[in-house]
Amino acid sequence: MDMNAIAAIVAAVGAIAAASAAFVALKPAQRAATAAEDQTEIQRDLMRQAAQPYVWADIQPDMQQGTMLHLVVGNAGPTTARNVRLVIDPPIPESPEYPGMTAAAQRRVSDGVLSLAPGRVIRWSLGRGFDLLADENSTTTYRLRVTADGPYGALQPDEFEIRPNDWREARDAPDGNLHFVRKEIEKLAQEAEKIRKHIQQENTEV
Repeated sequence: MDMNAIAAIVAAVGAIAAASAAFVALKPAQRAATAAEDQTEIQRDLMRQAAQPYVWADIQPDMQQGTMLHLVVGNAGPTTARNVRLVIDPPIPESPEYPGMTAAAQRRVSDGVLSLAPGRVIRWSLGRGFDLLADENSTTTYRLRVTADGPYGALQPDEFEIRPNDWREARDAPDGNLHFVRKEIEKLAQEAEKIRKHIQQENTEV
């Protein structure tokens, strides 16, 4: 075998070895590229989630006077929520002392709120809390389902479950003392009105 043939064989073996090495190295490179793409997508999803609004709903007492209940919708996220809708199942019953109030609140949230800015909270009165807690054996659970749109499209619907009887025996006093101050002022105003009427009556008789 002449030298040219030997050189050709050596060159061919070298080429095969180089091709084999390149092929072996190709798979880790492909895995690394795929992992980098996956990581980029994860970071993009995290960024989108962090920029989405977080809309919540609840039934809360009026902490200024401790008796009335409110239907509350808020946005705890960093961006504005749009087309905010809330469906309550089953519907909350009407308070006999405030007919129409509860239905109006539920109709409003069902129709939808056009936009809810970051940190914004909207409240609708539902009437007196003890009307909703009249049946001490009730196991009724209200499901509040919230839907809304964020800057990256529709939010994942969220549900909040509320069982009013869980609140029994819980403290329901209003926050602070302003409520009691207001009550005392109202009493003083009533007494002053009685005195005024009494003086007016005496003057009339004279």
